[in-house]
Amino acid sequence: MCGSRLPEGLDAKSMLPRAVTARVAYVAGTAFYADGQGRNYMRLSFCYPTPERIREGVRRLATVIDAEMETVRIFGTVGEPAGDSVDFPSPDLA
Repeated sequence: MCGSRLPEGLDAKSMLPRAVTARVAYVAGTAFYADGQGRNYMRLSFCYPTPERIREGVRRLATVIDAEMETVRIFGTVGEPAGDSVDFPSPDLA
């Protein structure tokens, strides 16, 4: 996966609503995997905005990431949301 890797315990998909609330967005890494992998990755786009807007977006995203890290520090690693994962049979059961 080409993208930005989040610190251990963070989930880009579950963090996205809080990032959008902070007026910054990205594509969660799970969008690039058919099997739900990539939760700790995000794809950022920075080819169109001005350098000033990129800096502001990074500042906002850093604030969201810091808050997520604090939540993980206090409560532990966030698990996968119920019903959000796909279980595939092993090759010998297919």
